[in-house]
Amino acid sequence: MKLTLKAGIASAALASAALIAGQASAADLGGNRGGSVKDGGYVQPMPEIVRGAAGPCYFRADVGYSWSRDPEITWPVNNDIIDVIDTGGGNFKEVGRTSVPAAGSPAVNNTSSENGAFGEVGFGCGIQLGGGTGRGLRGELMFGFRGDRKVDGEPATYNIIYNDVTPAPVAPPPVNVPVVDDPLHTSIKSYTMMFNAYKDLGTFGNITPYVGAGIGAAYHQVSETFFTGNYNLVNKIEGHNDLSFAWSLMAGVGYQISDRAVIDLGYRYIDLGDASSGRVDNAGFVNPRVDFDDLTAHEIKIGLRYSFGQSDCCAAQQYAPLK
Repeated sequence: MKLTLKAGIASAALASAALIAGQASAADLGGNRGGSVKDGGYVQPMPEIVRGAAGPCYFRADVGYSWSRDPEITWPVNNDIIDVIDTGGGNFKEVGRTSVPAAGSPAVNNTSSENGAFGEVGFGCGIQLGGGTGRGLRGELMFGFRGDRKVDGEPATYNIIYNDVTPAPVAPPPVNVPVVDDPLHTSIKSYTMMFNAYKDLGTFGNITPYVGAGIGAAYHQVSETFFTGNYNLVNKIEGHNDLSFAWSLMAGVGYQISDRAVIDLGYRYIDLGDASSGRVDNAGFVNPRVDFDDLTAHEIKIGLRYSFGQSDCCAAQQYAPLK
C-alpha cells in the first residue's frame, strides 16, 4: 500500500514538472504572440494595418450612342462653258473655255451625318468640399473613338455647257444634257482626347448629380469623297486627315454601388470641330476641298468609375492589435 502511494506521488510530481517546463519554453519563444519574460519587457502582439477609404483617383470606361447633327458642308462648283465652232458634217471644234460659279455654290444642301456608337477610357481625380456632403470637383483625361459615320449632301450642280459661236451655224449646236443633282458621299472616323472638369452637386442617398465641361482635340479621318447622279462627276476625291479643336458640355448622375465603384449615366453635347477631304482625285485632277464644319452631336453614355489607392495614403500608418 505504501509502495503504491509513493509511486502515485512521484508520477504527479513528474507531470507537474513537465507542464511547468513547457510553459517556460513557450514564454521563451514568444508563444501566444507574447514576448519572453526573460527579456525583462512585454512585446506588442503582431499589428494589422487599418486601411482608410478609397482614394480620390479613379479609372473610367464609358460606352454610348451619338446623334449627329447635320453638318455644314461647302464645296465650290464652277460650270464649264465651252465655245465651239461648226466645222461641217456635224462636227464641232472647241475654240475657248470659261468657268462660272454654279447656282448656289459653294453651299451643299440637304446634308446629313449618320448616328453611331462610341467608346471612351481614361482616368481622373477629385477633391471633396463641404465635409462629406458629396459636393466636390473632379478632373478627367479621356480618350474616345467614334467609328465611320456616313456623310451625305447635295452640292450645286456641275455641268458642261456648249456654246456654238459659229458665225453662220449650219447645224444645231451640241446638246446640253441637264443634270438634276449630283449627291456627295463620304464617311468620317474620329478619335478624341478630352480634358473634362466636373462639379458634383451633393449626394442624396447613393445618387450624386453633376455638371461639367470639356476641351480637347479631335483627329478626323475622312474617306474618299464620291458623287452619284452626274455622269460628269465619275472620279473620287482622295481622303484626308485633320486635327481640330473640340469642346463639350455635360450633365448626369453617379450612383454609388460600393465604396470604390460608381455607375455614371450622363448626357453630353459635343462639338468635334471641322474636317476636309483631299484635293487630288483618282484621275490625277486637282479639285477644291470638300469642307465639313460643325461636326456636332448629342450623346447619351453610361460608364463605370472605379477608385484606386487609399484616402490616407500619405498619412502615418495606423495599427490595431489582433484579438
